[in-house]
Amino acid sequence: MLVIGVLPPKDWSPDLRVEAVAYEQSCETGVSVVSATSQATLKPNEPATVTLSLHATDADGDGYASVLTGGTDCNDNNAAIHPGAVELCNDVDDNCNGISDDVELALGQSCTMGVDCPGIRACGQDGGVICNAPNAVYAYPDRDQDGRGDMHAEPVAFCSGIGEGYVLGPADDCDDTNPIIRPGAPELCNGVDDNCDGNIDETFPQLGTACETPGQCPGTQVCDAAQTGIVCQATVPVSTWSLDEDGDGFGGGLAVQSCVSPGPGFVNQDGDCNDGNPFTYPGAPEICDGLDNNCDGLPDGPGVCPEAGASFVSRLVGAPERQWRSIHSEIPGDVTVVGNMGGVAVLTPDATTFQFSTGGCGDSNLGYNAVWVDMANLGRGYMGSSSSGLLRFFVRSENACFQSHQLNNVVQGLVGFRHNGVLEIHGVTSTFANNQGVTFLWNGGTNTEALTFWPSTVAPLYDIHGRSRSALFAVGGIDSGSSRARIYRFTDGSSPWQTENIQTFIPSLGRLQSVWVVNDTLAFAVGDAVAGSNSVVRWNGNTWSRMPFPITHNENLTSVIAFGSNSVYVTAQNGRVYRYDGTQWQIIYENTSARFNDIAGTSPADLWIAGDNGQIFHWPQ
Repeated sequence: MLVIGVLPPKDWSPDLRVEAVAYEQSCETGVSVVSATSQATLKPNEPATVTLSLHATDADGDGYASVLTGGTDCNDNNAAIHPGAVELCNDVDDNCNGISDDVELALGQSCTMGVDCPGIRACGQDGGVICNAPNAVYAYPDRDQDGRGDMHAEPVAFCSGIGEGYVLGPADDCDDTNPIIRPGAPELCNGVDDNCDGNIDETFPQLGTACETPGQCPGTQVCDAAQTGIVCQATVPVSTWSLDEDGDGFGGGLAVQSCVSPGPGFVNQDGDCNDGNPFTYPGAPEICDGLDNNCDGLPDGPGVCPEAGASFVSRLVGAPERQWRSIHSEIPGDVTVVGNMGGVAVLTPDATTFQFSTGGCGDSNLGYNAVWVDMANLGRGYMGSSSSGLLRFFVRSENACFQSHQLNNVVQGLVGFRHNGVLEIHGVTSTFANNQGVTFLWNGGTNTEALTFWPSTVAPLYDIHGRSRSALFAVGGIDSGSSRARIYRFTDGSSPWQTENIQTFIPSLGRLQSVWVVNDTLAFAVGDAVAGSNSVVRWNGNTWSRMPFPITHNENLTSVIAFGSNSVYVTAQNGRVYRYDGTQWQIIYENTSARFNDIAGTSPADLWIAGDNGQIFHWPQ
């Protein structure tokens, strides 16, 4: 019941018409459904009762009245169907607007899905509208075609099939331009992350560490050429070291790659065209020896040899009956020679003729067989004689000889050097009791303590040579038999001279007359011919062996001098001089009227020979 108070103006009629209207949802926005009117007469202070009847049906309780009772609900039996309801894709007019689903929801029309994949609008399972289109497939570039997508690229959507050069994944290729770089690839030693695990060369933990190459070069471990391992690479320049057998500073033999010298005898200059001759090497000065000294392919040269040509030229020093038996020279132009008749003569570099000693050197009955000169002591000469085995020394400043000792044995050879700073003159004799020789040590003094005789038993000895105790040899032998030669080597101990026992492995070797030591690994010895063979042997630092020699010249050899393995000179008793150049022996001088006893010199261009008949020969004067 609704009570309404009415205060009409005085001039209004008392008759009143009352109307009631019912709306769906709300009076402001809803649709009017039903209405009713009634008449009433108003009396002052008396209530008037009016009855109005409104009736509309909302059977489904959705707030909308049935269209049958004036409302807008087209299906009052379904609360989900009414005006304002969401139109579903179900072939039902859910919102009661009278428009079909095909029209209102644009079913069957074109649409796009996600990345513009084309499709058709259709009903979905939940009543909604879907775009019936294929789902996009996302793929990654695979430019190197290794089956792995580029991890640095964005995926590309495909609506129908995957394009060429793309893969679904995985997208974990860290270098899509190189097919050998991918996850699972072997990690090479190349400064690259081959297996894409974020690490570089992790399977080579020693890479970059310090090392030493086989040539003793400091280096660093680097990747090898195959990139499958590491190798030590030198960080300083590697030098080529060549074996220098002749000690001239240039190698011509075995070459070794190293940062430091591989050992004694190796130099870092090569190109020696004759590594057995210390006067032959690249850039060497040409000397008058008939050989190519500077390795330019041409021997000698203009102005090198005398105008008349190179040869041994003799000079008469003393009387014709003089025999010059031993000669010494270790400075060019400085020569000392001794012989019979007490002969001692010296040529100095500033002189043109030999000067004879004038006092204390002996008379016509005294013969000197050996001389050694100490150039470190003002050229003092030490001599040994055959008569009474006298040991004397010659003082140049006084031009006189002084007696030191009398051995009563024939002295045949002397050689000197300093051992631990002390002068040692080693000597040998060819006579002693029971057909033996003697070895001795002399310090150059005159008192008894200055002379030591070694107890070693030796054969008659005719020469001795060496530059130190490490390679000191004495040679000689017996007069007859098929194995005449003897060689002894000095060793430390109380009985230092020990036989080399060459007679057991070099048959038919005659008595040796001369020996020459070039260095600690090279020496030569020569002697008498026997059984149709010449006696020429060479020592290589370990053993002695026979050298080939022209058998057509079966003759006694009296002396030898060598500057290297390929620069050897030998004198023969009958006036021949032979040279060995590493390939063959060659006669470089022949004078059948002369007798050659000893050879000395400072180079192949400065050779001296002591001979009989007062003759001294010099090459190339």
